[in-house]
Amino acid sequence: MKWAHAAATTPDAVAALDAFPALRRAAVPTQVEAVGGGVPLAAVTVAAFFVSVLLAVFVTYRFARGYLRTRRRPLLYLTLGLLLLAPLPMFLRLALGNVGEVSATERTVAVTASKLCGLLVVLGVVHR
Repeated sequence: MKWAHAAATTPDAVAALDAFPALRRAAVPTQVEAVGGGVPLAAVTVAAFFVSVLLAVFVTYRFARGYLRTRRRPLLYLTLGLLLLAPLPMFLRLALGNVGEVSATERTVAVTASKLCGLLVVLGVVHR
């Protein structure tokens, strides 16, 4: 993280890092880096992502409860379509982004396929 270097420039922090070289390597995570903006923008983006995940899960949950209450098959298909359209792609993006063996192209294909299937299910219910 680029801001970690700025935070470690106080005299006490520099002296502590010089006294313990292993601490200097451990203090800067290698997988986290803010690119294209500052750390506050990255934090807001991550927070917005998690809020959108929570909202998508909540709306899908409400559709599922509606189906369980009415037992109407179109509502079940809408629930499935919404699941494939909103929360599942977000979870796939998050989960597959943390797997080293999955390339960006494979992740994009999986997310896009989920969205496409969700749209097709919702379209099928609407035009039924």
